[in-house]
Amino acid sequence: MRSKKQAHTTIIKRASRREHHAPHGGAWKVAFADFTLAMMALFMVLWIMSSVTEEERKEVVARLTGESIFDGMVVSPLSSGGKAINGPNMIMPGMQGGAQSTEELTHQLEQLAQASKSAESLEDVNKRSQQEMIELARVITEITKAFDAQSNLEMEIIPQGLRILIQDDQKREMFQRSSAILTPFFQRLLTQLAPVFNKIDNKVIITGHTDSSMYRDQTRYNNWNLSGDRALAARIALEQGGMAGDKVIQVNAMADKMLLKPDQPLSAANRRIEIMVLTHAAADSLYQFFGTHGVDVVQPVSGSKTAH
Repeated sequence: MRSKKQAHTTIIKRASRREHHAPHGGAWKVAFADFTLAMMALFMVLWIMSSVTEEERKEVVARLTGESIFDGMVVSPLSSGGKAINGPNMIMPGMQGGAQSTEELTHQLEQLAQASKSAESLEDVNKRSQQEMIELARVITEITKAFDAQSNLEMEIIPQGLRILIQDDQKREMFQRSSAILTPFFQRLLTQLAPVFNKIDNKVIITGHTDSSMYRDQTRYNNWNLSGDRALAARIALEQGGMAGDKVIQVNAMADKMLLKPDQPLSAANRRIEIMVLTHAAADSLYQFFGTHGVDVVQPVSGSKTAH
């Protein structure tokens, strides 16, 4: 027998293990490319937002979504005090849920680039239009001073264009009482103003207003008829004075619904003619609202019968 103190020799063999590594894939590259494009789109959005004003951003969004400048406002370019009602938030295609493909992100980048170009050109157009309105107002002011008619003519530059108010005062009346016949003084004034509107290529709206005096027989003739006839008489006087016939895009009758002095409904200031020289954007919106041409106009369904 072996001695208990005799040592046992233990031999350990270590077998070599070969590890099988998974094949290297390229999925992370695709994910990284999508992430890079998304970051680029984000930076472009931030750059566009910082390079244009609030009003320009609203107009760009309105053009991209096909909205009119009259959406949410009184349907008249003469409304300067109304506030637009914000519509639903615009959501670009592919922005809702799920992963975006490279093609979708590229398409969005193209849209953002186009929006940037539109914003730049829109700013140039607005600046030029603003300068034209200021120059037009200056020329009209000189004519008004020559006629000593400062109390009969007021002007205001609003986002939709140049608003010109020609009104009665205590010394002069624009029309004969309760009629649409121009008095000689205002006939000459409109004749002198007429060629001025040919200096720019903007369209014009003419609107007639009355005071709250009532006719006895409202069914035969009323303030609606009178304000419309007076606006038409002003248009005829301007065209006879030399204004191009295609300048006028609309003639409105407002009766006594827009009094300048509501607390004095019979005041002479309420009897007036308003000439609105529209910016190109306002004229385009009017065409889209009432017209039948333009990319944003809703076209009739093909095959439908035309109403007569």
